[in-house]
Amino acid sequence: MNSNKSLLSWILASQFAAILVVCSKITVPLGPIPLTGQTLAVGIIASLLTVRTGQKAIFLYLLLGLIWLPVFAGSSTSLAALFGPTAGYLWGFFVYVTLTAWWLEKRKKTIAALLTANLFGSILQLIMGSLWLIVSNQLSLTNAFLVGFLPFLIPGFIKLIMVVAIVQLIQQRVSLPLGSGTN
Repeated sequence: MNSNKSLLSWILASQFAAILVVCSKITVPLGPIPLTGQTLAVGIIASLLTVRTGQKAIFLYLLLGLIWLPVFAGSSTSLAALFGPTAGYLWGFFVYVTLTAWWLEKRKKTIAALLTANLFGSILQLIMGSLWLIVSNQLSLTNAFLVGFLPFLIPGFIKLIMVVAIVQLIQQRVSLPLGSGTN
C-alpha cells in the first residue's frame, strides 16, 4: 500500500511539473528577470499538494532543466538558468512550496488561508531571487530590491488571486488523493 502511495505521489508530481513547464512558457521580458507564469504554477502546486509531493514536482522541473531540456522561462536550460540571474527565483520555488504547503496542511483551505500562505511563500521566493541578484549581477541590496522584488509585487498579487481562484475551482471539482490540508 505504501508503494502505491509513493507511486501516486511521483505521478502527481510529474503532472504538476508538466504544468509548471507549460506555465514557464508564459513570459514577459522585464529586464534581467522576466515576468513568468512559473510562480502561478508554483502557487497551485503548493496549494494542492503535500509538502513532499510539491517538492518532488519542483525537483523534477529543475532536473528537466539540468538535463538540458528547455523547460525554464525563455526556453533556457541547465546551468545558465540554475546559476545565472534567475537561479535564486528557481531555487526559491522549493521554499515557496515547502512553506506554503506545510502551512496549508495544518488548516482548512479557506480563501484567507490560501492567500496568506501563498503571500508568505511568494514573498520569500522573491527575496531569495533578489538576494541572488546581489551575487550573480553584483548589485547592491537596494538595486537588487528595485530590480528583483519591486517590479513583481503587483503581478505577484494578481497571480495570488488567480492561484486562489484556480485552487478553489479545482477543489470543488476534484479530490486529489495526496492533497494537503483539510478541504
